Amino acid sequence: MKTIFSFFKKLITGIFSLFKKSIHDIHTKKWLYIPTYIILGYALFVVFLIVISGDVDFNQKLENKRVNDITQINPIQVGSVVQPHTNEEISQAILTTTGPISIGGGRYSMGGQIGFQNSLHFDMRQFNKVLRLDKEKKQVTVQTGITWRDLQKIIDKENLSIKIMQTYANFTVGGSISVNCHGRYIGHGPIISSVKEIKVISTSGEEILANREQNQEVFNAAIGGYGGIGVIVEATLQLVDNVKVERKTNLIDVTDYNAFFEKEIKNDTTVIFQNGDLYPPNFDVVNNVCWKVSNKELTDTTRVTPEGINYWLEPKLVEVASWGNWGKWARKTFFDPYFYRNEKVVWRNKEASYDVAEIEPKSREKNTYVLQEYFIPVNNLTSFIPKMKAVYEKYNVNVLNVSLRHAYPDKESYLSWADEEVFALVIYYKQGTDELSKQNVKAWTVEMTDAIISENGKWYLPYQPHASYEQFTKAFQHSDQYFAVKHRLDSLNRFNNKLLDKYNPYLLSQIESKREDIKGYYREEEQTVLTVPEWYLVFNPKEYADYLSAHKNPSDFPYYKSIDEYWKLYDRSQVLVEEAYSENEEYNTMLQVIGVSITMEYAVKMLYENSIGRAFSWLDNGNTSDKENTIVAAHKAYSDFIYHTAWYEFEFMPWISKVWSASNANDANWFRKWERTIFFTLEFTFKAGYAQLIELGAKANYEEPIEQIYLLVSSDQDIKQNKDIKVLYTQDDKKLLSITRWGAFTKSILEISGEDISIQDIGGNDEIVVSVLAEKTKEIPYSNMKLLYESQVVTDESIKRLVCLLPVKDLIPFINVAQDNAMEVEHIFDY
Repeated sequence: MKTIFSFFKKLITGIFSLFKKSIHDIHTKKWLYIPTYIILGYALFVVFLIVISGDVDFNQKLENKRVNDITQINPIQVGSVVQPHTNEEISQAILTTTGPISIGGGRYSMGGQIGFQNSLHFDMRQFNKVLRLDKEKKQVTVQTGITWRDLQKIIDKENLSIKIMQTYANFTVGGSISVNCHGRYIGHGPIISSVKEIKVISTSGEEILANREQNQEVFNAAIGGYGGIGVIVEATLQLVDNVKVERKTNLIDVTDYNAFFEKEIKNDTTVIFQNGDLYPPNFDVVNNVCWKVSNKELTDTTRVTPEGINYWLEPKLVEVASWGNWGKWARKTFFDPYFYRNEKVVWRNKEASYDVAEIEPKSREKNTYVLQEYFIPVNNLTSFIPKMKAVYEKYNVNVLNVSLRHAYPDKESYLSWADEEVFALVIYYKQGTDELSKQNVKAWTVEMTDAIISENGKWYLPYQPHASYEQFTKAFQHSDQYFAVKHRLDSLNRFNNKLLDKYNPYLLSQIESKREDIKGYYREEEQTVLTVPEWYLVFNPKEYADYLSAHKNPSDFPYYKSIDEYWKLYDRSQVLVEEAYSENEEYNTMLQVIGVSITMEYAVKMLYENSIGRAFSWLDNGNTSDKENTIVAAHKAYSDFIYHTAWYEFEFMPWISKVWSASNANDANWFRKWERTIFFTLEFTFKAGYAQLIELGAKANYEEPIEQIYLLVSSDQDIKQNKDIKVLYTQDDKKLLSITRWGAFTKSILEISGEDISIQDIGGNDEIVVSVLAEKTKEIPYSNMKLLYESQVVTDESIKRLVCLLPVKDLIPFINVAQDNAMEVEHIFDY
């Protein structure tokens, strides 16, 4: 402790001594004294301006419409979220919309199966009632948003239990049916065998009752159909009796596992649950854990695992197991033997009600835990494991556990993962959340998929859909039946998600699929809000150029108002997006840099123009020199240039030459003329040097900007093409357009606004920000838009800037309404 204290004492003393020495040097060298304190005073002035500027009271936030799964690596921006409570609410939402539809329950599917961009998203977690419980038949009918745990709490009172479900009870019934789940239940296959019937609401809003006698195709397609057929709103499940179960464990060589399972487990009707933990990294030993029906006294009288337990130890042990081979050795040698050392007798419902909180890490920000699952024919297990091990070793995959489970064939579900008797290998692994880690996972998953197919196996589709289309169709040979039923019920493919979008053959021929092949098609939607302050650095220089063009005194330009307005726009944009979107750190840093830059520039101008500049303005005789006119032309050229191109690409130095070579022949005041010339020269020289630095930094840190923005539109007319508007693909009335970005985008949209065009998405987004200039007293008479805020036009108090958020489908109607009401559509912010 003394050593640490001594270190910090020396550090503070050293810093203080350095500061004292610097002050002493400045004061002893008189030539440093004045410039040092001028620079220090200027820096403090800039900081002061930033501190007092902005809008700290702004509190309007955009709605968070992101959906994500448990891994937190698949955020999807949906169009709207509905939490239904009744069938009627679901039907009404479907019938009153026309776009894609996605469905989410517990959100434990891990590859985008719960959402789709700009979709109507049904969050089913409030759709959670038990509708009927038949104790004699041991059957229950539920709304499908109910979790297994909530259902267990109800049926446990009748001493009944779920027949088939996952190990953990946090999942929703509808989600489990949609992925055709399985668990550790011996003598069974997927959940479809325990489902008596379901009720599905289709895109027509119709309720379809489906079972093995009625609408059997819908039954076979919807169960294990990943939400592609419709919304499963009701399910009737077969239940069984709740019984006491006793735990038994054995360590078995993996080469002996098949024989052991066949002899000891498969035909033993007293075994309820069974799984084998195959220990990484060698994958040579299995810890077999089974639970048999028992008449012994309970060692734990809990009937259903309570919610809200503080699992402080279990996640830490999982973390230790992720610490390379040492952690895995510690788990196998110490943790598991300790955990399984005692006899355990519990209720079946207790063993079936695990909470995922016991394995949930403290954070998934930099690393996350993910599942994969492979279904291998029972006779191919021992030949597959070496192939699996080889892939993991090649890619250095951090596998924490492989759980071996058994399942009987499923001949009903069209996307069945068990055409024959299989062993399921449930892989629990750790990966980074950065892009490089994701690409690495994709690479080894594709290679693993080839290994699975080579053993006539399949993989579980609730996980990341990295397998190619060819791999998918080779393994899931009845998928054509599934997609045929889907196409019959949902010909417009409204029910969609990331999984179905990749493998649906009816989508491959659609124009929408072309979007995936266009680099830069998809843009981050939050940038339409974040670019507003950036574009103020275009609007404000235009105001300045117009101000000078009107022969107004530069000393009267509202420099501080301009600074304040930038930081207001910055503050508002940050608050608006902070809850609705993921943090865009790179873009925010850029906004801060340009905000400081404009503050520094205008601080100098404000100080100069209100002292020396104002003094020289008193000498102005009313005549404008050619040099001053050239200065105005330079500012006008600059403001026009940055509307289309990055500011640092502007050629500043040639304009200095033009000003100095301009005629001196008129009667303008000599002192005023040369004061303006010298100040302009200093300003543009500094900007030229600063532009060089910014350009070097931009090229070093940022990729080449994509110069096109892409749109999916509908129109029966031919769209006029030019250098900024191109039609890339046409299919029926749909067209994929490319439009040059930045200023040209606004100009092009205004050009086509008089045509019969309906915009479906812009850059993959369904919302966009537009700014409109209007008289102070006017409001925009358009209902389907959201006014984010009003902004100042600092040089004209009679005009206001209205910053609006609206659906892209309303962009052209909105423009027409604004123009009909004598308002100027200033800019469309193209992400």
